Amino acid sequence: MKRLQHLIEYIALNGFAVVIRLFPLSFARRAAKQLGNFVYWCIPIRKQLVLESLALGFPEKDSKELHAIARGVYRQFALTMMELLFFPKFTSADIGNMVDMSGLDVLQAARTGGKGAVIVGAHFGNWELMGAAVARVYPLTFVVGQQQNSQVDDLLNAYRTAKGVKLIPLKLALRGVMKTLRNNEFIGILADQDAHEQGAFVPFFGRPASTPKGPALFALRAGAPLIMATMFRSGNKFKAVFETVPRPAPSGNEENDIQTYTAAFTAILERNTRISPDHWFWLHRRWKTKLIGGNHHAEKSVAVRA
Repeated sequence: MKRLQHLIEYIALNGFAVVIRLFPLSFARRAAKQLGNFVYWCIPIRKQLVLESLALGFPEKDSKELHAIARGVYRQFALTMMELLFFPKFTSADIGNMVDMSGLDVLQAARTGGKGAVIVGAHFGNWELMGAAVARVYPLTFVVGQQQNSQVDDLLNAYRTAKGVKLIPLKLALRGVMKTLRNNEFIGILADQDAHEQGAFVPFFGRPASTPKGPALFALRAGAPLIMATMFRSGNKFKAVFETVPRPAPSGNEENDIQTYTAAFTAILERNTRISPDHWFWLHRRWKTKLIGGNHHAEKSVAVRA
């Protein structure tokens, strides 16, 4: 039954992608915004979660402001997915025209250093387009997990590799990442989702959030810089921003250094999310895993009228 469900999902997604690409991107983007609005109002998947998380993160905002941000979150996600489906139509020039990559000095400095770099990103703005834009200029490899539907997973990965992004499965990450960095290339990792008990608990909007240790661990062990990549959307254009994450002074304890490094890039993500709160993927249960012992903070529930 599961295989049949996955096959139906794949056929539906691929069929929709083929049909929507018959229309101009401008039409598809308008449709995506309306789809985001429709889901927000009529199929409110995780709507209360989004509103509660926003209320905890932005206690100074009233209900009207929180609802406006939340609607924007749904529209942003719909736009990102729609633009990903258009990857087969995007030329290198199209991507270059859409994305302002004027801040490449940080990446160039990393290449000059000869040890590559770990580029840590988030589900923020259009993260897929960020990868395609970087891959136009520098060799880039994504560390990716596998979705439950392997056929959909293969389809989306084909979109990425067609734009020059190489892939390393998450389960083979350590060896592949270190080899890539030794070749003075870039590794891209999204590190803003709950990492369960294996993560480093660092502050994110005032609450401990279990965060993947991989970016900090790889950068420390390879002696490579850690760079935060953020994609800001402005209408139909994007600006890619790259920031070197301050490297912690060695403490003699790798776990402590990983904790400090992870907290540093997470603080940058929080700062950028405060600038453009609708850009981040608030639909995720970011604080699902609780910190046990030490400074334990129970996740509070905030009532926000839907």
